[in-house]
Amino acid sequence: MGFPGSELYWDRSLSYLEKWYCRVLGVPIIGLRIRLRRLAKLLPEKANFILDAGCGRGVITRYLARRYPKAQVEAFDSNTEIQEINETLSLKLGLDNCSFSAGDLLTLRRERRYDLIVSVDNLEHIENDDLVLSNFFRSIKVGGILVVHVPHYYRRWPVFQWRVNFDVPGHVRPGYHLPQLTERVRDAGFTIMSSGFSYGFVENLINNVSYRITAAQEKRKVFYALSFPVLNILAWAGQWSRPKIGAGVWVVAQKNALIEKEQGHGQPADPQY
Repeated sequence: MGFPGSELYWDRSLSYLEKWYCRVLGVPIIGLRIRLRRLAKLLPEKANFILDAGCGRGVITRYLARRYPKAQVEAFDSNTEIQEINETLSLKLGLDNCSFSAGDLLTLRRERRYDLIVSVDNLEHIENDDLVLSNFFRSIKVGGILVVHVPHYYRRWPVFQWRVNFDVPGHVRPGYHLPQLTERVRDAGFTIMSSGFSYGFVENLINNVSYRITAAQEKRKVFYALSFPVLNILAWAGQWSRPKIGAGVWVVAQKNALIEKEQGHGQPADPQY
């Protein structure tokens, strides 16, 4: 199937050269490739009904659809146009086990529908993240797994010094401290199974170079396109690190039956779902 994001070749919003670039090398976003490699190590062995909460260009959604071919993957994003493109790309790939809808995570409540919810770098875009996490709890089945990844509040910049994370357009906060993220997930009702950091030293350094080139706004596209293959190989080499602190934080949590009962969510599921 090629590298992650190679299906963007059929994205009508891209230029001819951009399409072919993606077809050969996959999606040229260092941070996304780093996060996807980390996510692959955190996912459970099995899942039947999956939500990709805030899917963007759908690269992770289509990865999930391939990884769990017998599962039904639903992807939500607030951008209607990009969801139409995502739907087209999935049809081109013959992925009939994933669907894309435009929706607001602040109002998404599918009573006990999913056994896996994945949220990768979305909560930092949402002011009322507690409500979104609460909606995740309502929408996941008992025993279901939640995997959340967000930027850390701090990152190494440019090489050794720790500073507050980048001010990226669209973010309402620079990131999360790991205890802060685990507390919010726990307050939503989940039981924390594991947590940690992503973006080890090498990955962090390479991602910093990427940000330096693009300014997180897709600037200097030609220079970045020429640099990406080398940067991605170097970042790939750092994927096996287990950083004690990094530019990203993640949590894997589970919905516990006892906690659901204590919170009063033990009522029968809404029949419309």
